[in-house]
Amino acid sequence: MSRPDVTTLRVSECFLSIQGEGPSAGVPAHFVRLQGCDVGCHWCDSKYTWGVSGGRESTVDDILDEVRALGDAPLLVVTGGEPLQHDGVYGLLKQALLRWPRVEVETSGIIGPRMHDERLYWNVSPKLPGVTARWEETWRHAGEWARAENATFKLVVGNEQDRDDALRLVAEHGVPASRVMLMPEGLTDDQVLAHAPLVVDTCKAHGFRMSPRLHIWLWGARRGV
Repeated sequence: MSRPDVTTLRVSECFLSIQGEGPSAGVPAHFVRLQGCDVGCHWCDSKYTWGVSGGRESTVDDILDEVRALGDAPLLVVTGGEPLQHDGVYGLLKQALLRWPRVEVETSGIIGPRMHDERLYWNVSPKLPGVTARWEETWRHAGEWARAENATFKLVVGNEQDRDDALRLVAEHGVPASRVMLMPEGLTDDQVLAHAPLVVDTCKAHGFRMSPRLHIWLWGARRGV
């Protein structure tokens, strides 16, 4: 668990863009991408965040001042890497809630919920069996996340096996359909489009929502977008 007394974090990058996926897709947003992740998803579009020695060390205040200086946005997204594996992330979130009307955290769910606020939202993306050997760990706290306020499950689907695994795991962990978004896998727009029909059909059949990947459509898989 993160220690609240830690006042610095390892940062990969900060930027101003739009939220490309999840329930706030299309909203202008500041992004703080933290450095370090050991979940190991094979299709990860930010593998440069994996190494814990990468990026740079920065204080919470300096991080938030840096992104504020980029311009105005109603949303702050804390992503990674895996944000919840970082000491001090809850201190960052507490300070962020003083400056933004809405804060979102992108997490694999490998650690359960430890903080609640009506303006703090969680985009929880537990992994499917074909994605990483650690997939079961990302579902270990799914029941807690399903009961948490403001948590949306965002599952990446690239083929029929992914779809079947997603349906099974959502049912096993009692995740309400209204809290589930399916997102087509892809690091290029062509890949996203190729996987989209399967996602659309599954959402229609099971009452899920579909998440776009607007940043891939607009800019492709590159940093700072």
